[in-house]
Amino acid sequence: MKNILIISSKKYTKLKSFTDLIKLIESKKLNYLTLNVEDNETYKDFLNSETLVVSFGGDGTALKAMKVSWKHDLLFMPLGTGRVGYLVNKSEHVDKVLSSWISGDVHVDKRHAIIQDNNLVLPAFNEVVLIKNSPTRILDIVFKTYDQTVKLRADGIIISTSLGSTAYNYSAGGPIVHNSLDSIIITPISPFSKFPRSVVFDKYSNIEIQIKKKQNFAVQFDGIVESEAINDKDIKHNYSLSLKSLNVIGTDNSPRLDLFLNQILR
Repeated sequence: MKNILIISSKKYTKLKSFTDLIKLIESKKLNYLTLNVEDNETYKDFLNSETLVVSFGGDGTALKAMKVSWKHDLLFMPLGTGRVGYLVNKSEHVDKVLSSWISGDVHVDKRHAIIQDNNLVLPAFNEVVLIKNSPTRILDIVFKTYDQTVKLRADGIIISTSLGSTAYNYSAGGPIVHNSLDSIIITPISPFSKFPRSVVFDKYSNIEIQIKKKQNFAVQFDGIVESEAINDKDIKHNYSLSLKSLNVIGTDNSPRLDLFLNQILR
């Protein structure tokens, strides 16, 4: 039976647009559960193979909801609350999208995550960041791909999807890449050595990142620190785009670049 898991937070569920969403869902006689974005284990009994996961909020809320959808192989719909981010969409077409989903004739876009060492448990839909913890030292980094090796000294390195190109990658000087292009973007953070601002690789690329020994650094997945180390030997990780996809509805795969650019150019 089709039902909807809504992931949001208290500040968003107080909005009129959220109330309108609930009325719409109820008018279609769908069961739903609203989950606070910080809760982790209270929804499992509600899920079935036909559950639609809906995020209601900003990009941060969307990223957390995406991980729920990914973990349970469920369809995902990201909704914004007014000021539209890069990952979320306006709710003006929700009625039409929900009707298409109910009838089984809905358009699905596929999103692929950056994964480390083929580990599907920790997907990064925006980026993986390897960054120094010591304020006085830079990192000695080596990255390899297609049997080619590049040495880099920098505060860190960003391994981004095209979807995440407007996040940390953009702040570090990287390019905006349309999210219909499956790609991996490598962008250094404050490079000391002479290095191009970014390199964009195709979706088939496998990238090995090596951090030289005796360095203090952290690895972040979509802004969350997953590991920290002062390594007594060289550490290597491999990064690639996942073959598995996150299946998204309610978007035409065309990010609102006009809104994004107009916000940052004010």
